[in-house]
Amino acid sequence: MTLEEPTPALGSKKEKKKGGLKFWQKESKALASSTLPTRKGEETQKISISEKFVRFAIRYTRGISIPLSEEIPALKDNVLKSNLNISPMALISVCTLLSLLMIPIAALGIYLMVMTHFYIGIIAMPVVAMLPLAMGIMIAKVSASSRSRALETELPFLIGYITVLAGGGISPLVTIKRICQADKIFPASAREARRILRDIEIFGMDAITALERATQFSANRVFSEFIGGYVAVLKTGGSAVSYLDSKLKEVFADREAKVRSSSDFIGNMAEAYIIMTVVMGISFMILFATSNLMAAGVTSVNPQMIIIFSGFAVPLISMMFIVVIGSAQIKEPIGYDTPYYLFLGCIPIAAVSFFVNFGIPIYYQLGIGLLLTTLPAAVLNVRVSQQKRAVEAKLSSFLRDVSEVRKTGLAPEKTIEQLASRDYGALSQHVQAISTQLSWGTPIRVVLQNFSDAVKSWVTKAMAFLLLEVVDVGGGSPKMFVNLADFTEKNAQLERERKALIRPFIIIPYIGAIMVVATTAMMIYFVSGPNLSFPGAAGAANYLPSQNVISQATTILLTASIFQAWIMGFVAGKMGESTVADGFKHACALVAISLITVIITKFFIKF
Repeated sequence: MTLEEPTPALGSKKEKKKGGLKFWQKESKALASSTLPTRKGEETQKISISEKFVRFAIRYTRGISIPLSEEIPALKDNVLKSNLNISPMALISVCTLLSLLMIPIAALGIYLMVMTHFYIGIIAMPVVAMLPLAMGIMIAKVSASSRSRALETELPFLIGYITVLAGGGISPLVTIKRICQADKIFPASAREARRILRDIEIFGMDAITALERATQFSANRVFSEFIGGYVAVLKTGGSAVSYLDSKLKEVFADREAKVRSSSDFIGNMAEAYIIMTVVMGISFMILFATSNLMAAGVTSVNPQMIIIFSGFAVPLISMMFIVVIGSAQIKEPIGYDTPYYLFLGCIPIAAVSFFVNFGIPIYYQLGIGLLLTTLPAAVLNVRVSQQKRAVEAKLSSFLRDVSEVRKTGLAPEKTIEQLASRDYGALSQHVQAISTQLSWGTPIRVVLQNFSDAVKSWVTKAMAFLLLEVVDVGGGSPKMFVNLADFTEKNAQLERERKALIRPFIIIPYIGAIMVVATTAMMIYFVSGPNLSFPGAAGAANYLPSQNVISQATTILLTASIFQAWIMGFVAGKMGESTVADGFKHACALVAISLITVIITKFFIKF
């Protein structure tokens, strides 16, 4: 049994306070035993295969893992701040065992490299053997960072939710339990609440103590400060609602600063990406042309250099940039995955268009195939994104109108029915559906749940959830609806500001794709036979490429350029609109622009 926290059955309070290796050594002995500790009269608990593997690792690597644990004092804190359900001792033991199992593989690699006289590769073999251990040490820190980022988007909504509950007089314990049940809307916050609830219900802590403990082992600084301030207010008897309101403003200010800093970071990444793809791409193409079109006696073109760069290096570089850019962006916890599945289902179209000869140049075939592969997913994603933005744009107006009508004394259900005839754009159909269901006597909880299921916007789902809690907890007072509307407007304003700051960087991949295709065409033109001259050279004709070689080079370079433009579209989507799915439309546009550039260039340059 692997635990994130030491269990009460394993170790005394004195050992827990020490927090050192003695407790973890005792825990490892218990984990390595044949049965898990159980209460008297209970049957021995069954364990899974993964837990058996952990036991095996602890039993046979304890002599190595204990000294290693002593040398990594920060590992315990990193594990407790991560999402790993394993103790530090068990983690080191598993990684040590995997490293030991890698030693024979490394030895075999050394033998093969000696046999093939590839002696420089021998240096990497010890690294291969130590890789599992190094990754195990890093995985706790990476998981803690992932846990922190997962809370970034939810934090303002979580504070708004706690504000609603505090305004309704809900106790901290009930608040924690309600957050645990909101895992479909706030998954990261629900996991944090379950950690706190575990300390209360299993380890016997009171709510205040459990909240204080959560501040010590939270990976997110802002969340930790928020909980710490909330506990201080509860202890001193201050106004929790006033504190939550001020904290919400502070979180939005902090998020605004992060949006600006991430925009600058993305701008730097866009410049670096263009250098690594466009500039390097053009350099490789020049080297390719020099080695294949300007060498004596060349009868065929060697595409190896271009295939390695455009087919492998550019996708790998793009993937790395997508991951790095994603680490700086605030992502919604719930996404819409249907466009990805549609794209994967259409991939065979690109394969058929590339490998089957349709009697047209291969770069035209590849471009058309990539368009047909990406276009359905692009259309679906654009349609969903437009509906999402249209609904979010009118959400704050609807909530403000609800607050105004509520001042007349109407119940929340009747208030929504009164607003059904007003124009809220794309939101109107949902408001009318809510009104119709309420008039039929459907409970408002069911109605708002149906509304949440019908929209694809996570922000709208979250606001529907908060709206339900406002009605359920506080009766839906006008002030609560005003606060909800203000909160929605601030969030929408921040999103508009983010898009305005990022929008200029989207044009960079478009310019890069046009440059690659146009440069390729001009380069082929200038190195072709009629445009080369060798004054004073006796055998100049030997250096002039044949028409067959020029045709091969043109096909290879333009095919690589179109594929590279397609890949760049996904990076443009990630930079400009936060998701790779938004890159589908940019990929389509870049492929279409590349094909048009090729067609237009052929009118002026014959190649």
